[in-house]
Amino acid sequence: MQRRTFLRGLSGIVVSLPFLEALAPRRTRAQEAPRRLAIFFCCNGVNTEKFWPKAYGALTADSLAGTGLEPLASYADKLCVPRGIHLVPRGFDRDPAGGDDHMKAVGHRLTAAPNQDSQEHYASGPSLDQLVAPSINPSGKGPLNLFVGSRAKDVLGSISYTSAGRQAVPFQDPWKAFKDWSGASTAASSGMLDQTAMRRRSVLDLVKSDLSSLQSASVLSAADKQKLDMHLTAIRGLETSMASAGVSGCQLPGMRTQEISKIVPSRVTLDSEYEKVGDMLLDVMALALACDQNRVATIQWGSGAGGPIFSWLGMNADDVNRKYNHHKLSHGATTDAATTPNLPDTQWKPALFSIDRWYMQRFKGLLDRLSTYAEPNGSVLDNTVVCYMNDLSDGSEHSWMDLPNVIAGGAGYFKLGQYIKLTRAAPNNNDSEAPSNMLLTTLANAVGATRKDGTPFTNFGSAPTGKPGELTAIKA
Repeated sequence: MQRRTFLRGLSGIVVSLPFLEALAPRRTRAQEAPRRLAIFFCCNGVNTEKFWPKAYGALTADSLAGTGLEPLASYADKLCVPRGIHLVPRGFDRDPAGGDDHMKAVGHRLTAAPNQDSQEHYASGPSLDQLVAPSINPSGKGPLNLFVGSRAKDVLGSISYTSAGRQAVPFQDPWKAFKDWSGASTAASSGMLDQTAMRRRSVLDLVKSDLSSLQSASVLSAADKQKLDMHLTAIRGLETSMASAGVSGCQLPGMRTQEISKIVPSRVTLDSEYEKVGDMLLDVMALALACDQNRVATIQWGSGAGGPIFSWLGMNADDVNRKYNHHKLSHGATTDAATTPNLPDTQWKPALFSIDRWYMQRFKGLLDRLSTYAEPNGSVLDNTVVCYMNDLSDGSEHSWMDLPNVIAGGAGYFKLGQYIKLTRAAPNNNDSEAPSNMLLTTLANAVGATRKDGTPFTNFGSAPTGKPGELTAIKA
């Protein structure tokens, strides 16, 4: 039986299973679980005055209290927070590249390759996820790319590149992403999933016979049975949430017939659905990773120089979170074109801080999901490198230095429970000591990715001011 097994039912419906030790070939049962990479990407920078831990060294709940990272306090011992990484190619026109600093911040972040001097200013090289996925996915397939909210039609709209000038198109619709994750790749099986949803039936109902046999199998250990139960519960939870949320046609009436319905894309991208759709996509992301459907996944929250109006974070009618989108607030301004703040610091800085913490709550939600799956050498989280990134640090200045990065899980490759300064000089805002391509190289090697010739990555991207090698200070 294969390392990862599946239940196959009516019309080719496939339900993937998590790693079950009892079902693995004898020669693989003692092997390590696969390593995975997950990128959680945000835009517009952070409130740098309150984002970082209080002191370098060991991370604790106390060192995160009152900061933008406080929602991650329960995972303090599973985090590595590097400080002082700068973007390459560099912004402020220090390196040749197309587009403004927002465009460079998005296009360069996962590629370390200059943006092209074209109308869309796409990056001139492939991104980390697109190079790593074929190397570590057993089937050699590409990554699962997800996007929350309204997506720009230029370089600001995707962090993923299959090759120079070619952006990957991410899933924005959680139901379509779920069908892709669940293996419904044929028209027949995809159609059956749609019909099943309309009738408020579960895909698990379609594999009921095989599922019952598996659940009663004597070869399954207590740990395997617990893991299987958690996995199936997660699938039902995803289906239930999608059916009840009322998002873009996902509210599925019980009287539906055989007619196949599709989610309305314009509804999925609305600010009012941002939180609901984002959480659903995190469900899909976690399930795909846990079930070994894909070992590399990215989720991008909003477009660079954009983002939603976080009206649900407003505390009263005068709260600026109810009035201005994320990009405007990152500049402390009431218009996207403003170059200097025209809102009081007492309004826009707390608003940014609340947005930072909201995103960290979503990031924690991803860690929570991954940690529920047990497998060899710990949980899926323990075997996954989960990296939070932001395209800028101080959004009001378009600063590409001292970029926010938070690594969780680590797959045994990183110093966990540590807040680590990578710059020797006192200020972290420098453009020489810790280029972002070194972080990308470290992430690639952490999950065991190799180049096409089978050799490890030694220098990621084509940034003229990048440096070869890894960020050794953050390695275990």
